[in-house]
Amino acid sequence: MNQWLTFLKRYTLSSELIWLGLALWISIASLSSVTFLMDRLDQTFEKNAHELIAADLLVRGDQVLDPAFETKAKQEGLRTAKTIIFPTMARFQSQSKLVALKAVSDEYPLRGQLTLKFGSKGLSAQEIWIDEQLAKQLDLSIGQRIELGSSEFKITDIILKEMDRGAAFINFSPRVMIREADLAKTELLGLGSRATYRLLLASQDSLDFRSTQKQISQFQEWTKDYILQKGLRGVKIEELENGQPVARKTIQQANKMMSLAALFTAMIAAVGIALSTHRYSQKHITSVSIWRCFGASRKQILVSHLKPLLLIGFVATLIGIGTGYLTHQLLLHWIGSLVTQDILPPSILPVIWAFLVAFTLLLGFSGPSLLELTMISPVTALRQLEYKKSKWFFISIVASLLTYAVLLIAISRNIYLSLTVLTSFVLGALVVVMFAWAISKWLGKLITGLTNAPLGLKFIGQRMFGGTQFTVVQITSLSIAMLALLLLTVIRTDVLSTWQSSISPDAPNRFLLNIAPEQKLEVNKLLEESPVKKNWDVYPMIRGRLVKVNQTALSSESFVDENAKRLIDREFNLSYTQNLPVKNSVIAGKWFGDAKDAREVSMEAGIMKSLGLKLGDQITFDVAGVAYDVKITSIRKLDWNSMRVNFFAIMPPTLLKEAPQTWIMAYHQSPNSPVDDRIIEQFPNVSAINVEQTIGQVNQMLGKLFYAVQALFIFALLAGLIVLFISVLGVQTKRLREAAILKTYGADQNYLNRVWFFEFITVGILAGILSGNIAGVSAWVLVKNFLETDMDYPFWLIGMAIVLGVVCSFVSGLYLKYKISNVSTVKILQSF
Repeated sequence: MNQWLTFLKRYTLSSELIWLGLALWISIASLSSVTFLMDRLDQTFEKNAHELIAADLLVRGDQVLDPAFETKAKQEGLRTAKTIIFPTMARFQSQSKLVALKAVSDEYPLRGQLTLKFGSKGLSAQEIWIDEQLAKQLDLSIGQRIELGSSEFKITDIILKEMDRGAAFINFSPRVMIREADLAKTELLGLGSRATYRLLLASQDSLDFRSTQKQISQFQEWTKDYILQKGLRGVKIEELENGQPVARKTIQQANKMMSLAALFTAMIAAVGIALSTHRYSQKHITSVSIWRCFGASRKQILVSHLKPLLLIGFVATLIGIGTGYLTHQLLLHWIGSLVTQDILPPSILPVIWAFLVAFTLLLGFSGPSLLELTMISPVTALRQLEYKKSKWFFISIVASLLTYAVLLIAISRNIYLSLTVLTSFVLGALVVVMFAWAISKWLGKLITGLTNAPLGLKFIGQRMFGGTQFTVVQITSLSIAMLALLLLTVIRTDVLSTWQSSISPDAPNRFLLNIAPEQKLEVNKLLEESPVKKNWDVYPMIRGRLVKVNQTALSSESFVDENAKRLIDREFNLSYTQNLPVKNSVIAGKWFGDAKDAREVSMEAGIMKSLGLKLGDQITFDVAGVAYDVKITSIRKLDWNSMRVNFFAIMPPTLLKEAPQTWIMAYHQSPNSPVDDRIIEQFPNVSAINVEQTIGQVNQMLGKLFYAVQALFIFALLAGLIVLFISVLGVQTKRLREAAILKTYGADQNYLNRVWFFEFITVGILAGILSGNIAGVSAWVLVKNFLETDMDYPFWLIGMAIVLGVVCSFVSGLYLKYKISNVSTVKILQSF
């Protein structure tokens, strides 16, 4: 017992290992909070995804599906249901309205349930359910009848919530739902009808989650093979779409931010661990040398110093996991209301990841210093001579960085983000070291050559030129510690604020579709006479299919990527305009404007990437049987958060103005304003889409997620402050010894104060310039290329970094002054 207490007192309770444990604790707490949160949300979304598509799997086609799909499904013990969806006109008395008709079989839905106002159990013959929007627009009530094609239906309930509705334009029209068996009586489907046929599949309710996954996966593989074997065009397996697409997308964006905060914290902690262990090893060089003189092997020395390290690591990891769990519960309290499903409990994976990261951090970033400690010869150590680092020291650093990079990638599930953060730190450190070495040599030589240099300044110049290594260590450690804090500051200040305010309060919240060309001026006049924001969007919309690229015919089989296949199989919404649309920016090529050559097209950057297109390609669109050959002359970046009308492809007016078209308008309407109702009343063919509720939901989510992400950045801030303190302490030992020697040779406190003043000013300014520039460049690249938002270059960061560097240097000077004034010179020298 006494030996154990001695062990704890001698090693585990040393100040360096305590700081190491603090850095590790903060890092694991941050990472664990993110992994716990995303583990639970991922499990919840995966398990409940089937409720959001009314099935476990969907087979979709633009024509009647091959009966073999349903036959095979029943043979495999799967339950089936059918839906047919297409736009049509509904009539009530003298009023007509474009609706999205959905014909369903009696088994629909297989998963989840519809939310109905009056709780009907099912549709009977010649009955119809309508949504609230249609009931309001046509002033309909239960028991009244509406016409669809050649048949009349009785309204028996109001649809409040349809989980599998989706986000296609057709589904923005008011929903009406009838039995599949009654569809033929309407005589609405015929040659050229644009209907979507879906076969819904689900396992038996008695199967557990994993058995369901296995059964569905096997049927999915058979379906893919059958589609390829039979060459079925337009038939796809529809991917699981989240019934809350806005919530899922926003939470995924928040996950990027939270992962970024956690990665920053981990990298900061890595620096803290490395600095703490380096200080620890430097402190024990003499004792290790004496031990070596008495015959201790390198293995014995390494094991003896690994024991306290592992003990500290284990305790810090357990506390970090506990802190992370409590933090993720707080985050769930903020964002839990964004998820309608019951959130599942966490798995064991976050705990496993926490221990893997902790001991990779611990052994990877403390290993090189401990390895170096065992390889110094006793003579070199006891004589306090300079020594060269062995090749194994550098090999261990590279191995640690590679292992750590793999772990970061696995946790964040984003290779680009992890490598960007890691590369920023590594390259930043290398740039700092090289610049610090070069500027120290140059500045030291310059100061030494001054004939009338102030007292104390010449001493600093001589040390910078002759003892460059010490100056480089000071600048590097302070720069890296500040780099982390500065990166966090700019990310938190600029990026989070931009993200939170990504949707403008004046963003369009009403979309008018299917406006006939002859109605455009009248609808526009109605808007001008109404109290709405005046900068509304007005664009023609033309349906066209991309059929050729550089005279080569395209089909979905030409692509491997599923998204590209879907783009080729569907029609594009094309448009034309002479002026570049608002919130569009040309990132390559030149906007055609009023160019005489009309056969040009401007394409959106994302779709260019998906389809493998490039500037200068000749592409062909089929619009109602007419081929339009155009050349890609510009690439646009769109702001999808602007809620404005956006198009993948835009052409000059002289090219498309005669093509079959409708018009779309988007404007901002004040709450409780009847503008859209008046337009629909006057033009029954026009569909009005109200996205006010969606925008409100997004803004509410952004507000909650903003605070959740901020909470995680607090961890990173704490880690940065710890590293900053460790870096300041790390160079004090040598400064203290130097001050004691100077006092022995007769230097008074005024001389020491002048020496420290010039040194702290020089080190602080150089560290500030370096860390400020590197942090600014890193943040700008990260935001532009990963977070996909705009950010001005933060020049203000350099000034802030210089001030921070000088302040930190002078804070360390207060510690030095206190130590040298309150401890005798003899005791200071005896401690080395």
